[in-house]
Amino acid sequence: MNLITHFVKNTIRRPLHPPDLRRTARLIERWFSRHQRPLPWRVAYDPYHVWVSEVMLQQTRMEVVLPYFARFLERFPNLGSLAAATDDEVTTAWSGLGYYRRAKMLRAGAASVMETFDGTIPSTVDELLTIPGIGRYTAGAIASVAFEQRAPIVDGNVARVLARLFALESDAWPLAEELVRASKSPRAFNQGLMELGALVCKPRNPACLVCPVHDACVARATGRIDELPPPKPKKATRELRIPLYLVRDRRGRVLMRRASGTLMDSMYHLPHGDTSLFEGEPFATTTRQLLGTFRHTVTTRRIEFVVYAATISRRARGYEWIADIDEVPHPSYVRKALKLER
Repeated sequence: MNLITHFVKNTIRRPLHPPDLRRTARLIERWFSRHQRPLPWRVAYDPYHVWVSEVMLQQTRMEVVLPYFARFLERFPNLGSLAAATDDEVTTAWSGLGYYRRAKMLRAGAASVMETFDGTIPSTVDELLTIPGIGRYTAGAIASVAFEQRAPIVDGNVARVLARLFALESDAWPLAEELVRASKSPRAFNQGLMELGALVCKPRNPACLVCPVHDACVARATGRIDELPPPKPKKATRELRIPLYLVRDRRGRVLMRRASGTLMDSMYHLPHGDTSLFEGEPFATTTRQLLGTFRHTVTTRRIEFVVYAATISRRARGYEWIADIDEVPHPSYVRKALKLER
């Protein structure tokens, strides 16, 4: 299905001419060259840096990623150092970013590149897709941003921009492919689409007057900005209230346990009085003193953690005394709980 068919099928208010592909691409590229954010992976477009940034930015806000990106590259400055690391070393450096499977797949992907491609990240989408952990979007991002390949990308920001610009209610990938083929610089165009979605064409209250393609936007012309893209069904959320225990020994070490299973696998967590997050029996304490509460979200679980300083008569089976949490992989809620001790 070509662009014109997409446009005719999905524009429902009144007939309009679809935006010209080449002109649209040029306007977005020029806007990006003037308004792009000075992000660290844009300094030299090193393929390794681009790859790490794209994985970190999946389901995580830019302002959260930036300090982690810097620390991660300090710990693993190149592909070889990442490939040679253990899962624990990588997830420890990732602790706090969430979705820890990303870190393990990134390490596995680095090891695959070292073995299959002699340590050189490939430039084509087809080759990139053979690497563990790299899917359609990440392959397109690496190919276009790092190597100037004419590869499409569609994330949430891009889908929103294209849905509004072309009144698109169906799959955005075919349209993204046509547009990147019409671009002069795939790197500038694809990043321009992402920047537009992040900075201008926001989900609510988009800044249409400063958009470089506002005069060609079908959603703006037809009054459908708030309708597009069509909302996705929301996943049901669970409200939980979980007691959490800080147990220290005489040396100040914290009692923790390594999780198993699909949720935060291999991450070290604190004892808790509920089995909604991890397997095992609720933790038994001898005494407890309330330190405070905080809210935290884990996937579809909205949790209120109730944190206690606690003592136990003997160490529970499966738990370890941890002297420095920075030396073990742990979810971000652990650090939030420890701050309540101050």
